Order: sequence, then C-alpha cells, then structure tokens
Amino acid sequence: MIELDPSSAEAGPAAGLRPSLRAFEAVAHELAVLVRAGHFVPGDRLPSERQLAARFGVSRPTIRVALGALESMGLVETRPGSGTFVAKRERTAADGTFPSTDENPAELMEARIALEVAVARLAARRVPANPEALEEVRLTVEALERVASPQDVPDEIDRDFHRAVARLTGNTYVVALLEPVWESMSKPLFTALLRRSWSAELTERTAAEHRSILEALRARDPELAAFAMERHLRALVAAIFDEDAFEGPPPRFFA
Repeated sequence: MIELDPSSAEAGPAAGLRPSLRAFEAVAHELAVLVRAGHFVPGDRLPSERQLAARFGVSRPTIRVALGALESMGLVETRPGSGTFVAKRERTAADGTFPSTDENPAELMEARIALEVAVARLAARRVPANPEALEEVRLTVEALERVASPQDVPDEIDRDFHRAVARLTGNTYVVALLEPVWESMSKPLFTALLRRSWSAELTERTAAEHRSILEALRARDPELAAFAMERHLRALVAAIFDEDAFEGPPPRFFA
C-alpha cells in the first residue's frame, strides 16, 4: 500500500478540501494501481466512500474527488443509487492520464463564491442600464425550468445563466475575468464530480435558485441578489462535496 505523505493528511471533514490536493492525487493513484493489478476487475463495485475514507485516512470529500479523477480517466463509472464500479476497459487511451494538478474543484468553487457574489451585487445595480441583458438572464432561467432531461447535468444552460448575469454588469473586464472560471467547469475532473452528484431533484433546485437570483435582479436589490447567488453556489458545493467539506470564503449572509 502506498504511504500517504503526512503533510497531506487531513484532520477530518471539517478540514475542508482546499488543502487536500496532494491527498486526492495519492488516493487516486493507489486506487488506479489496484484496478490495474486486478484487485478490482471490470464490473466490480468499489467500497463505499465512507469505507475508502477510513482506509486512506482522509475525508469523504477527498475520496469523492479521487473517484472523480478516476472516472475522468475512464477507469471507473458511477451508477446512480448503486455506487462506483470498475469500468469496462474500452477507454484504455485515457488510462494513466491523471487530471492536471491545477484542476482543484474546491478552489474553483472558492473562486466562484468570491467573485460571482460581488458580480450579482453589481449586476443588480446596473439593471436599469441593461434591460436587454436582464432579458437574457430570464431566457436562461426558463430554459432550465423546462429542460427535457432533468436527470442530466445542465452544464451549458448553467454556464449561460452565469455569463448572462456577468454581462448584466455592463463591464467587459468582469466578463473576461470570469470566462476562465467557467471554462474550468467543463474540464474532465469537475464534470465527473458533477455527474457523480447530479439528480433530477438537483436540477429542480438549481432552477429555483436561478429564478430567485433573477427576481432579486428584477427588484434591483443588490444585497438580495448577492444573497441569492451565494446561497446558490454554496448549495452546489454541498451537493458536489459534503455539507462540512468546504472551508471558505466564510458565509457573509447565513450560517
């Protein structure tokens, strides 16, 4: 068994995901070795996240990111309601290609909270000057509300919504600043984590949260828009990782 670097060990779920990038890489590497060595064969169900967390001495969110890395490589697959299984090996071209070390989903969400809450506040102030941009936000909200396959991750519609909110600020620098953040959401590791966590219920909840942000923008209420955006992004963090898995930035509006 590969020894984890003590410097990457975690104090538990409350320690958060942000400092655990090395831990998830180590766990993903060892699980990949076990699969390739035949300890788990195609079709085998892997131990639960809780069991793997106990085995490796890390938090469940770190296990979730490690499994997402393996899924992005094509080594495992998630079956909703059943667990994580070793995949059939047709995707051998992806084997051995770990996600780039700059792909840290927790840091991505941390950046989104830090930036997009402020963007929502500014957008609410700019509504009178950009009514056509507010209409664009409305169209993306309605598109998600009537999506045909709610069990699938509505990633394109979601990105369109957040881009529309940014464009509502009327500030091209803000839009350009956030574009790399949204592009990172389409990278294999983040999309694998979304697939592992997503459900029709989450689509419905996300649509309701988008609607709340839209109504706050329509009301031209900066603090309400910021509150609705932060609530939305923190709910996504909770769905992807764990209720207690995320360190910061600290909530401004609610515990």
